[in-house]
Amino acid sequence: MVCHIRSAGVKSDIVHFAESVMRLKCHRCHYPLKTCICKHVTPVFNRTRVIVLQHPAETKHAKNTVRLLQLALQNVDCYTGKTAEDFAPLAKQLTTDSATTVVLYPVQEAIELTSAHYLQNPLKIDTLIIIDGSWKQAYGIYKRNPWLNQFMFCCLPDDIEGQYDIRKTSVSNGLSSLEAVALGLQSLEGADTLPLYRLFDAFKQQWSLHTEG
Repeated sequence: MVCHIRSAGVKSDIVHFAESVMRLKCHRCHYPLKTCICKHVTPVFNRTRVIVLQHPAETKHAKNTVRLLQLALQNVDCYTGKTAEDFAPLAKQLTTDSATTVVLYPVQEAIELTSAHYLQNPLKIDTLIIIDGSWKQAYGIYKRNPWLNQFMFCCLPDDIEGQYDIRKTSVSNGLSSLEAVALGLQSLEGADTLPLYRLFDAFKQQWSLHTEG
C-alpha cells in the first residue's frame, strides 16, 4: 500500500510538471512554447502608421491575428475598447494631428482601395485605422465612435477571398485583420507585405498541428 501511494504521488508530480511546461509561454510572441511563432517573424518597415481599435473579446482570442501584426510591423499601435470614452485620448490625438487618416471599414461611401492607389498616390495617407473583432463587434465599435466619421473611409474589393480557414466567420470572403492590413499597406504605400503572409501561413500551420496533436 505504501509503495502504491508513493507511485501515485510521483505520477501526479510528473503530470503537474508536464502541464506546467505546456502552459509556459514565449516572452516575445506570448504563444505557448510549443507553438512559438518567433522564428517566422520578418520585420516589415511600414511608413503608414497602423492603428488597431480592438474589441476586448479579441485580446484573449487564441486565433486573433493582431498579435502577428504587432510582431512584424514596425509602425503599429493597438488600442482596446468599445466606446468613444475608451478611445477618447486617441481621438483627441488624431483630431489635432496634421496626419491624413483613413478608416478601413466598408461603409457605403467608402473608397475602394486597389494597387492603383499606390501607383497614382492620390490620397497621401499617413495613418490607417482598422477595427478588430467579429463583424458584429466591429459594427458596434463603429456605431459607438462617431468621431471616426471625421475621416475618410476606405474598403477592399469584394472579390478578395480570405485565407483564414482556421477561424469561422459569418461573412463570405471575410478577411482576418492581418490580411486586411496587408492589403491596405500594399494599396497605400506599395509595401512588401509578403513577410506578413508567410507569418500568417506559419501561424495557421502551427495551429493545425497543435489541434491535430
